[in-house]
Amino acid sequence: MAADFLKRKRIGEILVEMRAVTQEQLEAALKRQPSARRMIGEILIEDKVLNEETLFRGLSMQHGIEFVNLGNAELNSDLIRQIPESLIKTYKFIPLRKEPKSLTIAVFDPTNTKMFDSIKMATGFMFIKWVLATKTQILHIINEVLYRPQNVLDNVPIDDLLKDVKLEFTKEENLFTEAFTSTAMQTDLNLEELKRESDQTSIVTLVHKIILDAVKMRASDIHIEAFEKIIQVRYRIDGILYDILPVEKAAQMAIISRIKIMSNLDITERFMPQDGNFKLRVKNQQIEFRVAILPSIYGQNCTIRVLDAGRVNLDLKGLGFHDDDLRIFEYNIGKPWGLCLLAGPTGSGKTTTLYSALSLINSRQKKIITVEDPVEFKIPGVHQMQVFENKNDPNRSLTFARGLRAILRLDPDIILVGEIRDYETAEITVKAALTGHMVFSTIHANSAIETINRLENIGIDPYLYASALCLLVGQRLVRKICPNCKTEIEQTPYLAASLGLDIKDLENHKLYRGAGCKACNNSGFRDRTGLYEVIEVTPDLKEMIGQRRTSMELITYLRRRKVKTLSECCLAKVLEGEVPVEEYIMINMGS
Repeated sequence: MAADFLKRKRIGEILVEMRAVTQEQLEAALKRQPSARRMIGEILIEDKVLNEETLFRGLSMQHGIEFVNLGNAELNSDLIRQIPESLIKTYKFIPLRKEPKSLTIAVFDPTNTKMFDSIKMATGFMFIKWVLATKTQILHIINEVLYRPQNVLDNVPIDDLLKDVKLEFTKEENLFTEAFTSTAMQTDLNLEELKRESDQTSIVTLVHKIILDAVKMRASDIHIEAFEKIIQVRYRIDGILYDILPVEKAAQMAIISRIKIMSNLDITERFMPQDGNFKLRVKNQQIEFRVAILPSIYGQNCTIRVLDAGRVNLDLKGLGFHDDDLRIFEYNIGKPWGLCLLAGPTGSGKTTTLYSALSLINSRQKKIITVEDPVEFKIPGVHQMQVFENKNDPNRSLTFARGLRAILRLDPDIILVGEIRDYETAEITVKAALTGHMVFSTIHANSAIETINRLENIGIDPYLYASALCLLVGQRLVRKICPNCKTEIEQTPYLAASLGLDIKDLENHKLYRGAGCKACNNSGFRDRTGLYEVIEVTPDLKEMIGQRRTSMELITYLRRRKVKTLSECCLAKVLEGEVPVEEYIMINMGS
């Protein structure tokens, strides 16, 4: 393999032989390459002396594989539905045809050997064949043809709407770039003009459509992103971002201004981040939206978090716990004192789990106080406090540590600290648990057992927090198969191997994936469920933590106690037919 690679001609030589570029053009690009830090083909395309298709035809000659123009190819929709969506999106390939033992795919990077091994394991094919296609065509098919969600709010004719926007905003205003390139630094804005533009019917209708579509499509976040020539609207649905709608660049200022007015923000401020919120009533359900504005070189970006309380399930039994783990969790959160820590990355559902725990143990006989950043949802009977930063006077800022000290003077029974971020917060949290309070909090760690190292890195004495701990929980979210298009898939030795099993282990199980339908926006997924690694901190484990035992020693101890890992929890859900195989593969990949 290495010898074959050394014998290959460089792509630059091939392009010169093809007369696609001249020797002078190639040499000019080679001189720029060290500073540009990009492939030579990308530089030639940027210099407009080469087009992408010619480059990939040259690459096909270099690697000795066929080049395919996907613009003329007929896609096999039945075959594509058989391949996990997450696999296609991760490795960026297009399935073209299959034979009894082989699968042919179109790729733009034939050197990615890990991709071919992963596809083989996930699909069960013995051989993977590949052809070359341009990166632009492959990404377009994935993002715009295969997995672009359908707009479900069709009562507004979007083409007419965008036509109106284009007519009303004829000049492109990239004020952020102008401010940093102009020597005069002219930043004056006509406030009345901004308000008038943002209040026009077409802009109001467009912004409302973007928001209502997001609610109907169960999006958790709306991204309005500024680029050089367009504004791109994207939704995060079940943890994955989808391109939804390109909008005329000329409407950018008015759209952002409209959202700022709804959020009671300063519409004349264009160079500093801003945070705000607003509420809308949709079908008699009040929904809160949290807004974050961020400047960029192409203007202001906006992200809107959709806080739909009607979609939040605060029933512990519906979150995804297995029965034995749920019993351990419910027993420990009912204790009179102790520290319960949830570990996981951002967006893994930790706050929802803690809110569910509080809802279960909430009663008039107990006083529950929280300090959060921010308060996601309001819980009846619970006193919730939000931290904030006072930029003008830092001494008047409310931090987690300051809020927690204040809480302890109010005679609480149960305390929730949104997140342990620093030594001060961690120290007060642990001491609160040791002085007779039940304390819940979250911490950024990859697994429950890694919480131990995280606390030690923050600077807390292991002997101290070992005494306080009663429960450690690691958490992830995985997508569920859409029940409306749930389809059984064939079991193969390779598919079993991707699950770490033998084909005989699957004899009493059926495996499924979603084929794609209107209910799931043709994604094959609908909603998510939690994976939980639940560790009850026993006296033996407390002693091992206090003795600073290594992570491997702690893991060995937990294995002897048959504590299920996140991977094992996901495998159980796959075998139960709730989660597709590709989600298990992604969990094991650490994504």
